[in-house]
Amino acid sequence: MLQARTLSALICLTAVPAAAQAQAATPAGSAAATAAASTPDGASEPPPFIQHVPLNQVELGPVELVFEVRDPDRAGKVVLWLERDDGRGPPVAFEAYRTERGYAVAIPTASIGEPGFSYWVVERADDRSERALFASAAAPHHVRVTLSRADESERERMRERAGRRSTVIAGAEWVDFGARQLLAGGGTHPDRYYRLEAGYGYSFLRTVEEIQLTVVRVRGEAGAVIDGFGLAADSSQLLEPGIDYGRAQVTLFVRDGIRLRGSTLLGASQEGFEYGGGGAIVLGDPQAASFTLGAEGITTLGATGLMRLGFALTPALPMGASLELTSFPLGEDAGVRLLYDVGWAYAPASAIVLRGGFQGRTSVTGGVSAGLTVRHAF
Repeated sequence: MLQARTLSALICLTAVPAAAQAQAATPAGSAAATAAASTPDGASEPPPFIQHVPLNQVELGPVELVFEVRDPDRAGKVVLWLERDDGRGPPVAFEAYRTERGYAVAIPTASIGEPGFSYWVVERADDRSERALFASAAAPHHVRVTLSRADESERERMRERAGRRSTVIAGAEWVDFGARQLLAGGGTHPDRYYRLEAGYGYSFLRTVEEIQLTVVRVRGEAGAVIDGFGLAADSSQLLEPGIDYGRAQVTLFVRDGIRLRGSTLLGASQEGFEYGGGGAIVLGDPQAASFTLGAEGITTLGATGLMRLGFALTPALPMGASLELTSFPLGEDAGVRLLYDVGWAYAPASAIVLRGGFQGRTSVTGGVSAGLTVRHAF
């Protein structure tokens, strides 16, 4: 999830001719060190010139340092020692390895951490003795570690959720559109259904903010007109539509105040295999003031369009008003639902929500609805 950053450092080991062993100038903004070695015949070997451009600040994540080492056959092993500011464990040594780009040292995220770390670089001889190239164990160079914007956002939202990523959901709703007379002189038929839901959600709190898997059971009663042929008159009969299906939903965090939701529905009814989908856009903070516009539909049972305005008198009392246009549960005549919900946030990211309202398919018939949903985060 974290992208590797490549921060370049430069170490140059260059032999200085014996006739020109004057003091080398140190470039501005860099550190230099010199050392002398002996040749087999006892003559003094020209000391190498070492230059290093230090790290000062990095974002939290894997870090790769790339070195250019000239005349590597003369040089010993280049080793970077690293010590975390938070004191988790002793200093750790990372040995540079050869790549097509030169020498490199890879530092994993777990080794740097916040708020920073200190490091020093040495040259290690075959006898395991070390010569300082940059800084030292007694006076290491400090590097500040910062968070990326995405990391800061994730941390803030995790703080709001008290570190809880998982959520279990359970809900039930009863919807009654009243009794309707579909044909003149005919009898009336009830128009109602109930819905049961249970699911699990996991919050990544990144671009993919949350995934949610839900199983749903719908059972209802509704009248339908049976077309007659010839001299036979039209008639009506009572149907009992029902479906069991699953919903897979993904919420995308576009930016602060904008979220997109998409879902896929798969299930089975008396008619056979059923499928559908849905989508929504959420503006604002879902836990406070927000506006949601969405739709969801599934074959046979119909579709529902939703508009909801959410707000909170206090963080512990979220509520909202909704307007729905739906053709549930037969997918034929559309009805209008006016709903209001009130919740009690008893813990971070957890709430009990009561929902009630009125709906109807005609101006003369209608009924009430009631529902309860529990979301518990852990």
